[in-house]
Amino acid sequence: MNKVLVDGHYGAVSLNIGSMLYKRDDLEVVLLEDKTSFTPEQRVSLLNAADIVILCQSAATVTETLPLIENKAVRVIDTSNVFRIAPNWVYGLPELGQEQSRRIAQARFVAAPGAIAVGASLLVNPLIRAKIMPPYQPLVINSVVGYSSGGSNMIAMYEDPAKKRQLSGSRQYGLDQSMMLQKELMRSCGLSYRPSINPMIDGFPNGAMVTVPLHLRTLSKRLHSKQIWEYLVRAYDGSPLVRVADFDSSVKQLDGFLAANARAGTDHIELFCFGDNDICLLAARYDNLGKGGAGGVMQCLNLMLGEPETLGLRMY
Repeated sequence: MNKVLVDGHYGAVSLNIGSMLYKRDDLEVVLLEDKTSFTPEQRVSLLNAADIVILCQSAATVTETLPLIENKAVRVIDTSNVFRIAPNWVYGLPELGQEQSRRIAQARFVAAPGAIAVGASLLVNPLIRAKIMPPYQPLVINSVVGYSSGGSNMIAMYEDPAKKRQLSGSRQYGLDQSMMLQKELMRSCGLSYRPSINPMIDGFPNGAMVTVPLHLRTLSKRLHSKQIWEYLVRAYDGSPLVRVADFDSSVKQLDGFLAANARAGTDHIELFCFGDNDICLLAARYDNLGKGGAGGVMQCLNLMLGEPETLGLRMY
């Protein structure tokens, strides 16, 4: 039986990963959350005895932990942003292509993507690969996520009955436009220029939505929005965790509104394509703690263990 160890209890992934792992009867699961329950020597021993270690730690702590894993047979999934663009780490988003799934399955080190990067990458990457969009395309990426993306401290802040008034509305962050997310998207999608990111956090707990507006006349190929949709359909045909909504009926089915928290409690992702012959709006909707968090980590874990990638995940 494979042994999976979760070291740390930091960030959004840690909120779900333990409960998801404990439901698996094919794994021996060890959670190192309470530092008072083991000595430093015991921790090092456990780290080196696992088949796969999932690091749920701050960026600073991760760099201190990795050297402690001296057993080269131990494989690592890191949930921080430290190694997402590191050359010797595999980016943990299988839907980037069959080759990406194979690389994750064989990797020793896998870096889990950020929640917003999941949706943005799956919208943009197929268009870059098909040479519909040039790598130097100036992109504006909008997103809104639930407050659980900030981890346990932010959850406590939002759920405090005496919370500050400004927490009742949407709040934009990344105001200086200097984010690891930009570099992450440049790597995952092959972009030449930094995209402009407009991320917002809102007063619901779970959910994420990413939208990418496109002026079709600026692309390498002048296509109708429905043709863009067709490329997305082909790109994710057979993908178990990606569903591309119907082009002709989705606006009516949504009553004209796309709710960011509608996929809370699931581990799949929905992609949408709206628009006409001039402007196209791409959108991705999912759970920031599911496909954008622990669900995505579980998917990578399954691939690394040679299991079906949907094992233990919450499907449609």
